[in-house]
Amino acid sequence: MFSNFKERIISAIAPDLPPLPGNSERAIGAGSGHHHNSTHQRLRFAASGGQPMPDKFPYARPPFLQLLTQDELRASADHNVRPIIVPRDINLLPWGTGYAECVNSGKSEWNEDQGAFCRQVLSDPEHKHPDLPYTYFGIFDGHAGYGAALAASHQFHHILHEKLVDCLELLLPRDADATNSGGDRNKLNPTFPHPIYFQRRVTKDELIIGALESAFFNMDSLIAQDSDRYRDAGGCTACVSLFIDGKMYVANAGDSRAVLCQRRATPERPQANTDSGIEPDRLEASCYPVPFSADHTPETERERLLNVARLKPHLMGKHYVAMEYAKRPHIKDMGQRILCRQGTMRGWTYKTLTMEDLCMPVVNGEGKRSRLLGTLGVTRGFGDHELLAINTGIQIKPFLTPHPDVRQRDLTQVVSIPDEDNRDGDYGVLVMATDGLWDVSENDAVSRTVFQTLSKYPTEKHRYTMVAQELVARARGKINDSGHWRLADSKAAATVDDISVIVIPVCQYYKEHVEWTQNYKRDLEHRRRQAQANMAQEAVNVLNGVFAEEAHVVEEEEEGEVVVHEAARISHIQTEVPRRVDGTLEETLVVELTPSLEHVHIQNADSAAVESRKENDKDKEASTTRQQKGRKGKGKH
Repeated sequence: MFSNFKERIISAIAPDLPPLPGNSERAIGAGSGHHHNSTHQRLRFAASGGQPMPDKFPYARPPFLQLLTQDELRASADHNVRPIIVPRDINLLPWGTGYAECVNSGKSEWNEDQGAFCRQVLSDPEHKHPDLPYTYFGIFDGHAGYGAALAASHQFHHILHEKLVDCLELLLPRDADATNSGGDRNKLNPTFPHPIYFQRRVTKDELIIGALESAFFNMDSLIAQDSDRYRDAGGCTACVSLFIDGKMYVANAGDSRAVLCQRRATPERPQANTDSGIEPDRLEASCYPVPFSADHTPETERERLLNVARLKPHLMGKHYVAMEYAKRPHIKDMGQRILCRQGTMRGWTYKTLTMEDLCMPVVNGEGKRSRLLGTLGVTRGFGDHELLAINTGIQIKPFLTPHPDVRQRDLTQVVSIPDEDNRDGDYGVLVMATDGLWDVSENDAVSRTVFQTLSKYPTEKHRYTMVAQELVARARGKINDSGHWRLADSKAAATVDDISVIVIPVCQYYKEHVEWTQNYKRDLEHRRRQAQANMAQEAVNVLNGVFAEEAHVVEEEEEGEVVVHEAARISHIQTEVPRRVDGTLEETLVVELTPSLEHVHIQNADSAAVESRKENDKDKEASTTRQQKGRKGKGKH
């Protein structure tokens, strides 16, 4: 009663805010949700004015669903109809990927699941290596509110991109010849050493796995930082797939799940049983699932949680005990022996029951009903920084971790025979979904549903969307006359939780990767040829420059030799040799140019003077002869 009154007061103060979860929602959440909604989980008010703190992101569905108006959001959250929502434009998702979702039956006002995808490119800032594209998908299952899942869907891919950029130089494809040669080693970035300088061998797989793991931790830290400025975001699980460099990586924290559905090549049609007339189902026999994640619940992580409690007993206060008992102890059993195990023990042992053993175990319950500190049903994910245990008020976050379980598959090693037309079966169809699907569906049944639906739509472009829609429809079931949701193929209870499913055709990614590889090889070959052409052109330019310079030098030397010799000849003819006062000949400097080099010789001027004297004597003799001939002529006249 008090809770209803409090909700009405808060609704009057802030009518746009979703109401607080009621008692009925707590009961549903205890059975199928992640944890109880305790009294401490309430709206937080700002210090000034008592106004409620705002959401960091306004409530919305994934952008590729294109639910843009408030009316569409309200219609998608109709708990009576529980409509199955699929994308209006299937081209918004790559490779024809399918997506479908459905709201819960009343556990919470809004659908607290979120889906996201992003296509990015890792580019070399120096443009020495080709770009490396990658595609990311994420699915987040929120609890105690939609804030954490909504924040992760908006921010996680940005954090992941930053982590991949940090190791950019080691992820970009390289020319193997250039990497192995010693010439390019000196050109590497000295602030980010190449693997050849590491003391330990570091592979690309380890770098990508490290990027995913650190992105999970950073996302959780970011939600913690926002808790002082925004409303309590609650918590969420996270299941992420990354397709990069011909490989598939799946990282999961929580109880969302990723399953790779595969199919063997269909053999020849078997003979029908003549007695019963029933023909064996070839499709059902050939399908099989491959888990690509592990659920993180108090049941599956009991050993880790008990070990944390044993090493840090102050986290439990005096309200819990880090023990597991084969039989729940009662006060009437005081002083008797009871089977138990502690921490990381795998076997069982006896101990005498004391008052401390009557405290609540850190992990109680089994299967999907197992709870951490009697409150939370998942042990990994984002958020829950302010979550307190029911009745005791003990903080739960120290027992939680955002550390994901990462698995990978090298698609380049898959053998697929084109003639068998079994690409979906060989490479597999990755189904990522929140626990709303897996609570009522086994992996084998999901795998059969995938390939049965694909066989109905062999060529349609929206075939993977039909697969996602069929999976959601089967998990949601149908409502009966009593208002309860029941599975269509049985009378068992259907899921009352939110359901979100992503169906990814892995073969379509690999086809895109093969095309990228071919383009990369052509680009690499073009770069090699261009580099060789540039080197050859540089060599030709250098040789042409050398030849031109030599020819220019030879031409200048020949012209200089001709000018010098001509000047020397004219000076020898027109000038007289200078003489000293005492009649001796002066020494003159004679320069002789040769095609190869210039030599300077100091020669005695006597030889030049002798030559000059001979020429003067010849001139005098010629003038004397002319004078004698003239006299003879005059005498005859």
